[in-house]
Amino acid sequence: MKASLIALFGLSSWPLHAAISAEFPSECGSSAAFEGELQRRLDSGVSLDTTHVTLTPEAPGYRLVVEVGDERREIHDESCQELVRAAVVIALALLEPNQRAAAAPPAAAAPPSARHPTTASASGSSARVSLGAGPGLHVGTTPQPTLLFDLDAQLEWPQAGLALGLRYLLPSSTRDRANHGVRVGGAGAYLAGTFEPWQRVQGRLGLVAYRLTGSGLGSVQESRDSAWTMGPILGASVTPYVRRAFWTRIGAEGQMNWLRPNFEILDYGPVFRVPLLSASIFVRAGLIW
Repeated sequence: MKASLIALFGLSSWPLHAAISAEFPSECGSSAAFEGELQRRLDSGVSLDTTHVTLTPEAPGYRLVVEVGDERREIHDESCQELVRAAVVIALALLEPNQRAAAAPPAAAAPPSARHPTTASASGSSARVSLGAGPGLHVGTTPQPTLLFDLDAQLEWPQAGLALGLRYLLPSSTRDRANHGVRVGGAGAYLAGTFEPWQRVQGRLGLVAYRLTGSGLGSVQESRDSAWTMGPILGASVTPYVRRAFWTRIGAEGQMNWLRPNFEILDYGPVFRVPLLSASIFVRAGLIW
């Protein structure tokens, strides 16, 4: 839970007449302590009306954004306490460049990413690699709802990324009234672009393809055949738990099958056709570097 604090200082108590906007998670320290440290190190007459500091959780740690007027700095670190100390350094550097030498806190040095805030802002953030896996439930591509096993790799930037994954659909079967049918399973791969419209919420749009294998049921001679299905996917997921480099994710995904193979038994007829639409729900856990 975040604590948001707007502090107003009158001329009778402080020489500054300004408002600071600071948002910190409760586990990272006090917004009041941050503001007090910043005011202690600033000269009188420096306006803080346009100073905004936001610290938010993200995998695998925390994200700090410091804004002073039109200037914006963004850095990432696993320790939120280090980022709070870095926020003082960055805010002072932006408010009074001539005080940079005296701005460093004596207790601890700023994290490496805070020592070059201009570079961090210009590049946005370096890409990170995420690897996760988990089970799910798939409906549509096979005759009956079936278990799905998923391996997902992502290259992530702050607001967008690229996902590549492998999937396995456990075989399921169907039979008609004449006891003829088919058992279908498959393995596939997908490639998708990802985007994060809100904190811990991810959307994705891409393409998936499965190689399906079917075995005829109810015929005198067992027959097997394979076919491809593919189409676009659109999905969304949330990340309910993040602990340093470890994360969990729950999501859902829809799929439109452009290729719809039709399985049939010779001398009998069709027994199953892949439908136009399919869907999946899944749970993943993984690590990010």
